Amino acid sequence: MKISRSTNSHIVIEGSEGMVTAHHRDAARIGAEVLQKGGNAVDAAVTSAFAIGVLLPVWSGIGGGGVMVVRLDEREGGAINFTMQAPALAGEDMYVLEEKRKINPVSRRFSFPAVRDNANTEGYTSIATPGALAGLCKALEKWGTIDLDQALQPAIELAEKGHLVGSTFVLELLDYSDVLTKHELSAKLFFPDNMPLKLGARLIQADYGKTLKKIAKEGKEVFYRGEIAELICHDIEKKGGFLRYEDMAQYEPVVYDSPLSISYHGFDISTVPGPCGGPTVLEILNILKNFDLSSMKPQDPDYLHILIEALKLSGVDRFTFLGDSAITGFPIEVLTTSDYGKSRAESINRNEAGQFEAGDPWRFSHLSKPENFPLPAGLSPDKGTTHISVVDKRRNAVSLTQTNQVFSGVLNPGVGVMMNSGMGWFCPIPGTVNSPKPRAWCLNNMAPVIVYKDGQVKLVAGASGGRQILSAMAQVIINYINFNMPLQAAVEAPRLHVETDDPMIDPRFGEDVTEELRRRCHNVFNAPEVFLLWPFGEPNGICVKGRNLFSGVSPLAKPGHGAGY
Repeated sequence: MKISRSTNSHIVIEGSEGMVTAHHRDAARIGAEVLQKGGNAVDAAVTSAFAIGVLLPVWSGIGGGGVMVVRLDEREGGAINFTMQAPALAGEDMYVLEEKRKINPVSRRFSFPAVRDNANTEGYTSIATPGALAGLCKALEKWGTIDLDQALQPAIELAEKGHLVGSTFVLELLDYSDVLTKHELSAKLFFPDNMPLKLGARLIQADYGKTLKKIAKEGKEVFYRGEIAELICHDIEKKGGFLRYEDMAQYEPVVYDSPLSISYHGFDISTVPGPCGGPTVLEILNILKNFDLSSMKPQDPDYLHILIEALKLSGVDRFTFLGDSAITGFPIEVLTTSDYGKSRAESINRNEAGQFEAGDPWRFSHLSKPENFPLPAGLSPDKGTTHISVVDKRRNAVSLTQTNQVFSGVLNPGVGVMMNSGMGWFCPIPGTVNSPKPRAWCLNNMAPVIVYKDGQVKLVAGASGGRQILSAMAQVIINYINFNMPLQAAVEAPRLHVETDDPMIDPRFGEDVTEELRRRCHNVFNAPEVFLLWPFGEPNGICVKGRNLFSGVSPLAKPGHGAGY
């Protein structure tokens, strides 16, 4: 029997002067308009980021955080970590664990107990110190050419005048209705008359608009050390949360003068250092460059077998070593060295799936493993993320990912900003590399990249999708570099995802491929063919070819859009 299969695709946008891709059409358009008016890539990225926080207020916004990597005037630029930070009241035993475990087949070995009342991922007790506003302002101050009030103006207009909500947003409201309706202001805004906003309804966020206006007039200080900080923290303390005014007042994003980079088949790939998804993507690529992928095909079981094993190796390392390195003492960058990648590649059996233990990165560093190094951490949920890619006419580039982690469901009175659930990024078990600690930076999955060849920007990309960001970004880069695909094809091609255990595979690979992988002892299972719930991450990006720019965006789940001229 044959059954028809739906296909989703996206029209490629071409331009020569500038381009923006984002997870909302209006955010891409707004960023491109900034470029047309003479702004640079950072101006456009920051303006788009503020706008998308209003357009997709549950997934991102100034109540969350993010990471970005920047390239200006060829060799200048850097990276910023402005993710959420644990409050000072955080501790390893701050949540009560249940006996039942949250099992995820792709990383079953690193599952952890459920938290009572989902206190680490929902409500006031899940809120960490937000970093988005501080990071975006820092980028604008350091590399931008426009003022903060100019960057905020489109977001202010969207909040005050409203915008029409799309299907993906409405589905998210339905999916998380139990979280949002627990809180009076969120219920009133997103569930008027006790019903979720309808497709095409106009969402007006008056309080959010007032907050952005106040920031435009008084600067970020009013959010972190002024009236807005007081409103946020008073409400959170009153409702039993952990965030305090002092946490807001001390927050500073981490600025890196240089991004973390590797060489890959003649290309240089840069991302954000520290406890994020970027180092894991680079580790995956360093493992894979020990194999002749270019002699294979994208749907070749030989390639897919090696890819699965590389993802599993990096997954075990990620859960074993990554957390706030200032606390653990682990040198995260050692995982991205070619020598370490080669050592991990040597453990891959070309004919049979393996069950891997963590590597020994310490012998590739100048440090000895501490006797009391923490235990491996478990996985964390992560869904509420958006990504923006920008290239301007001077070929300056920005890759910016931001998120609310998922979201807490909390709108503070008089503020109107959806607050993050950043504490859910930590492993709630005491004694791990990623357990909650006072003012710790949690491990996140964001992995924005910029790819160069001979010093010139060739690709800017990133993704949303939780831990699926890591496998998505690796496969898009491989498709683009090793298999010489156009960027849109590289994004739309079938993908798979695995962390440490069972591979989840796109049914478009076909039964023959699936059966061959099972013959090699991979416990493969197919992803559901429901494109609105597609579970492989949603990349978007821009490639540079000669004098022209080309968009590449995922048309599935949380679809991307491009705008260029």
